[in-house]
Amino acid sequence: MREVIFKNLTSLAHRKKDILLKEVFEKDGVIAKTERRCFYFIREIATLDEDKDLNKWLDSQDKTCAMNKRHFHIMKEHNEKISEDKLICKIAGTFYAIVDKKVYTIGFLHSFKMCFFKESLTK
Repeated sequence: MREVIFKNLTSLAHRKKDILLKEVFEKDGVIAKTERRCFYFIREIATLDEDKDLNKWLDSQDKTCAMNKRHFHIMKEHNEKISEDKLICKIAGTFYAIVDKKVYTIGFLHSFKMCFFKESLTK
């Protein structure tokens, strides 16, 4: 058995994009569920009228802020009662894109989740 779900949600009004891929498959009595998600949203748009405006924009950014750092989290869980193992990995951060004299500040969250359990315990 194998099941795949793919979603690509885009909201121009809210300036965000959400991509999701879920898989569920069974082999030898063990069910595995995986989920991959990429979530992007535009935090800020700065318009540059002249070339020197880029330097002004760079100077105006908070250099002490941890916005440019990637945050990486891993959670691993084992539940002996229901014979379930979970693993969740998340990466969050910010990147910048310049398109047609506009600087876009884009936040993102990437996640990967896995869950394994025995089929006999789900019934």
